[in-house]
Amino acid sequence: MARTLAAALTMAWAQLTAAQSSSVSTEYSLTISSGPLATAIDQFSTQTGLQMATDLTPEQQRHPVDAVTGRFTADAALDKLLAGTELTHAWLDDTTIRIFVGVVRPAGEGGQRAVLVTGSRLRGGESPAPVRIYGRQQIDRFGVSSLPGLATYFTQQPFSFGEWAQRSAAQHFQMRGLGVDTTLVLINGRRVPPSATSVSLNAFDLNTIPITAVERIEVMSDSASALYGSDAIGGVVNIILKQATAPEIYVEYGGAAGGADERRVAGSIGTSREQFRSSLTVDYFDRTMLIGAERDLWRDQDFRRFGGNDYRLTTAPRANIYSTTGLPLPGLSTLQASVPVGSTGIGLQVTDFLGTAGDVSRYSAEQVLSIVPDVRRLSAVGSVELSLNDSAVLFGEMLATRNDIVAQGFVSPIAGQIVPAENPYNPFGQPVRVNFSLAGTEPASIQTDSQTTRFVLGARGGLNSWDWEVALSNSDEKVDLARVNEVDLGRVQAALQSTDPMTALNPFADGPAGSDALLSSLMREPQKSAFFSRQLQFSTFLRGSLFRLPGGLSEVVVGGELRREEVRTVDTSTMDQERDITSEFAEVRLPVLKQLSFKLALRADFYERAKDSVNPQYGLVWHPRQGWLVRAAYGTSFRPPSLLELSSQRSEFQLPVVDPRRGGTVSNVAVTSGGNPDLENVSAHSFTGGVVYQPGEGPGLHGGAHYWRVVMDSRIVVPRTSDVGKLEGLEGRVTRYDPSVSDTLAGWPGAIKSLDVSLLNYGRLETSGIDLDVSYRVAGQWGHLRTGLSATWVDKYSFQDLSVLKPLDRVGIASQQGTIPEWRLVGSLEWEGREWGTSATVTYTPRYRDSDLTGVLARTLPSRTIVDVQAWLELHRLFDADLFNGLRLTAGALNAFDEDVDFANVGLTLGFDMTQADLKQRFAYLRVTKSF
Repeated sequence: MARTLAAALTMAWAQLTAAQSSSVSTEYSLTISSGPLATAIDQFSTQTGLQMATDLTPEQQRHPVDAVTGRFTADAALDKLLAGTELTHAWLDDTTIRIFVGVVRPAGEGGQRAVLVTGSRLRGGESPAPVRIYGRQQIDRFGVSSLPGLATYFTQQPFSFGEWAQRSAAQHFQMRGLGVDTTLVLINGRRVPPSATSVSLNAFDLNTIPITAVERIEVMSDSASALYGSDAIGGVVNIILKQATAPEIYVEYGGAAGGADERRVAGSIGTSREQFRSSLTVDYFDRTMLIGAERDLWRDQDFRRFGGNDYRLTTAPRANIYSTTGLPLPGLSTLQASVPVGSTGIGLQVTDFLGTAGDVSRYSAEQVLSIVPDVRRLSAVGSVELSLNDSAVLFGEMLATRNDIVAQGFVSPIAGQIVPAENPYNPFGQPVRVNFSLAGTEPASIQTDSQTTRFVLGARGGLNSWDWEVALSNSDEKVDLARVNEVDLGRVQAALQSTDPMTALNPFADGPAGSDALLSSLMREPQKSAFFSRQLQFSTFLRGSLFRLPGGLSEVVVGGELRREEVRTVDTSTMDQERDITSEFAEVRLPVLKQLSFKLALRADFYERAKDSVNPQYGLVWHPRQGWLVRAAYGTSFRPPSLLELSSQRSEFQLPVVDPRRGGTVSNVAVTSGGNPDLENVSAHSFTGGVVYQPGEGPGLHGGAHYWRVVMDSRIVVPRTSDVGKLEGLEGRVTRYDPSVSDTLAGWPGAIKSLDVSLLNYGRLETSGIDLDVSYRVAGQWGHLRTGLSATWVDKYSFQDLSVLKPLDRVGIASQQGTIPEWRLVGSLEWEGREWGTSATVTYTPRYRDSDLTGVLARTLPSRTIVDVQAWLELHRLFDADLFNGLRLTAGALNAFDEDVDFANVGLTLGFDMTQADLKQRFAYLRVTKSF
């Protein structure tokens, strides 16, 4: 396989840096007067329509610059403005330029600094696959406090789950809805391992990274295994961390009705010298819990008022009493009664139950469940660069995060327990059965303590038109998880059987069933688990230009990676797994014409304990005329089974199973579940093609449309006992006893003896659609007006698994696995003047069909429009005093009009579609930033 790759690399050895974007090459007619640098930058932005991201000290802002008059490209004009300063600039995207303190770095051909974006390891230029970039300013405009919150504005991500959905409150990217294990996450262009909080999902927890330390997010929603290796079936999200050059303080407070109060204090500091640069951001974040009782849907789970079901439980704090004899309860005419309202349980008579005979006490259990958990998080992000000479730089990165999370569960339910006649509080004189919950006890909760560290050490350099890089990275995460306040049913039984009033449990009270000491004694010891993940990776590449083609010089990059993955879990049993991976990759760009270039990428990954994989990507970039771009890309991708999925550990238990070959009879069967060492890789192929219109002459209309299609095969699925019909066709999954005489007469096979529901490869998933992006900018003497619309239309999302006979299409149908709306639209409107500005962001989801466990329903969920608003004030431009220098005040609200969450049957006991709606509802915030 290595020979095959080497041969392909030899054949593909070439390509020039693709043509710069039209904005980079465009010449502007400029008239910028001499004066302070800050004023000159404002004039430059107004006259070009380009957005400027700056992080300058007051001294730098006041630095005098000479006038710039005439026709210049943006780069040439900024080079003149920044001459004589320690500042430099870089393009973040085709419309945004960042100005910052520079460190001498190896220059590419022609001395140009290369700013790499997701989608290629080559020096800039357009990628055959589209990449959406969310800069720091746009992230601030969204007003979110976390990366998972930001992901809800990615139209390529059709749904998101809240923090309550996973016991550790971990959250993940999930491009195209293909699964959290199919979106590869990079930090500064380097892959990160699955988090210890999510080892079972093989995914990275986004809450590990504080949003205040993020400079920008680059989203490539196209399969990219040829570029970055495994797990990139749905796409790649590259998180670029901030490199502070001046001190900054960030303070924010926000909250929703009834809870979820957030407090954040963050600070950044940086140093910059001629040969040295460092940056450090420290972030502290805490949030209080928001519980279900604060929202109508969870405060009352009797959804019959919406035409749904009543999901209230009979294990209520006010107990329900049942006869155990099949006859009415003594002195009553019914088999059941509830404890009288206000009862103490002491001195009760049977006649006290006459008013509640036949009544059922019901309880909405999720009123104590946390909608958002209690969180305390401390993070530090740092970087350092040391220029050894004009052609070599040493660099390092650091990320450290400590999370303390408490997610609240249910009050302990007690169902079907027998209260003997000898219980001193039993008024019926015979054993009775009770359903109740332990009022007076704290709800069960899951406490998660995680610690994450990530370090990178490397060097890069260059000579003439060639440059290189080597880097060593190490990521570690340790998670301690404890389940507390869980009831021990054995102790409950003993307390119900006690004849001593001091130690006997009293379920006949409308309130606590005993003293605090007694109730505490019924709780079992905290159940503890531990999870650990580590990734050690060495990577290197060499990049440069070779020969000239009609369109210019060709360019190539070749490199390799060595990686070790480790996972350890300590739960009901201990598992320790590790494996080594070796990778080789290459990319070439061939500018066959000035306006047309082809790209080939090829990567081979050699896995220990998984099948090797070679994946190509073929791309085309064509500029048919000024301002127009046509591109297309086709490639293959893969995901190997994770270490947990490959585990040979199995669990065996008895479960009732419906046998479709025996007339639907039910029998207890020995069921085996767990990992599967024989799993194959998930494979995929994808195509993306589209057109972009982006003229570079000042403000105006910009837009693009891209068709995409992704097909996954050999998905890793978890069979269910209800899938026995399909499993029987797979060798060794179902075993049966020999048929009895009666079975033979009935034409039935023998009864099921055992059923294997361990992981297996099965089925296909295909999805396709169109991504749209349109923006319009107007610049005038009063400020900038920007509008934008991002949309994703899903034409198809069909899948086949063990439970269906043919592929089913999930587009526009509510699903517990994640609803795929036909459309997702995010629009924005922003006006920014010199002293202040305001913005609004609108998220729209069209109506779709409701569903439940029986299938798709006739009921339709209404469309949903969420409006976020924000306003900001630049105090340093209003008040000419040192106190206000660099001071900005921002206020806003998410879901400003407090749009209600609609009832949905798909949510079952939750009562809403948890993948599309957020029970937190309106969230208001106030932010103060101060730069020095």
